[in-house]
Amino acid sequence: MRHYHEVGLLDEPERLRNGYKQYGVARLVRLLRIKRLADLGFSLPQIAAMGDAVHPQEELRELDAELKATIERLQRIWTELGAILRESAPTDLPPEFARAVSVEKMTGSDRAFMTAMSRIIGPTVSICRRYVRPHSIVASCEC
Repeated sequence: MRHYHEVGLLDEPERLRNGYKQYGVARLVRLLRIKRLADLGFSLPQIAAMGDAVHPQEELRELDAELKATIERLQRIWTELGAILRESAPTDLPPEFARAVSVEKMTGSDRAFMTAMSRIIGPTVSICRRYVRPHSIVASCEC
């Protein structure tokens, strides 16, 4: 509570004669609101900027969009990690390439080239036919 007083989120109540602070219902409700918003993921400066709005629609929608994007990103990472673990795939190649070619048969330069191209162009499997040397094991893959 002291921290909330220090950052200006909660007014400090007056002290009683015995030195104790007396918090009324309004301050308790404000404290519970601050805790709820913080638990939802808002930072203290964001909560302060909301003021006393009971339903900060815009801020809630922004947080919802941020959480959705984060969840989608984590789902993609989790899926890719699962494929890497299941297939014992190398971590330097995108899963599309690791599945399409026999990584053990690739030369070191082919593998380095595929790694670089996947980062530059993106993990589009169709690039393997276009950009890899014709005599390479990768060039004959089923991409």
